Amino acid sequence: MMNAYIFNKGLQAYNSIFKKQSEDPKSLFSKGNVDLHAAMKNSYARQKDQKKFGLEQGYSYDPELSNDNQQVYWNPESKKLLFSVTGTHNLSDIGTDIKLMTSGVESTQRYREANRTLAKAKAKYSPEETTAYGTSLGGSIASKLDVDRKVTLNKAHLPFEKTGKREQAIRSSGDIVSVFATGGKHVHTIAKGDLTNPATWLNAHNSDSIKGKGYFIG
Repeated sequence: MMNAYIFNKGLQAYNSIFKKQSEDPKSLFSKGNVDLHAAMKNSYARQKDQKKFGLEQGYSYDPELSNDNQQVYWNPESKKLLFSVTGTHNLSDIGTDIKLMTSGVESTQRYREANRTLAKAKAKYSPEETTAYGTSLGGSIASKLDVDRKVTLNKAHLPFEKTGKREQAIRSSGDIVSVFATGGKHVHTIAKGDLTNPATWLNAHNSDSIKGKGYFIG
């Protein structure tokens, strides 16, 4: 019941839990049914493999609306829509990353494409709840979309940028890309190894930082 309160009532409890660490933050996602690590990794998978994702949890892949940049999953029983945004995965995305840092993510073609696809998905399914998620660039795009919930991992964060109350932002300690999010509201930083070890800094941005942590969405 706490999760329903957290997600549907503006995340009042959410911020206090992450800030004070009065509870295990994994509990925030424990009522979901799609493993968050698997969801983040799936966004980079081949489309033939993406079609298999979420089937056991009642989600179906929409091949008409999905592509390499974003994926749409619909659960007809729960009336929930999952909207996955892929992070940097080709050369053109490097230019997108640069533009993101200079002009903001909403000025990029990748954001406009995701926003159009999301609008089509909402019109097609009329979902009762929509969750957008992504890691790195995908998280930056997902954080700006008009959805009920946003779950981001190690998203690029500009100085003084705020995380909205509908977003659950997770970052790994040692991750340079999301460093400006450290200590912000609605941001939870998870420990990632020995920060005196250079390998920790190199690996912190990888979505494997949440592998086996017990985070779920859905």
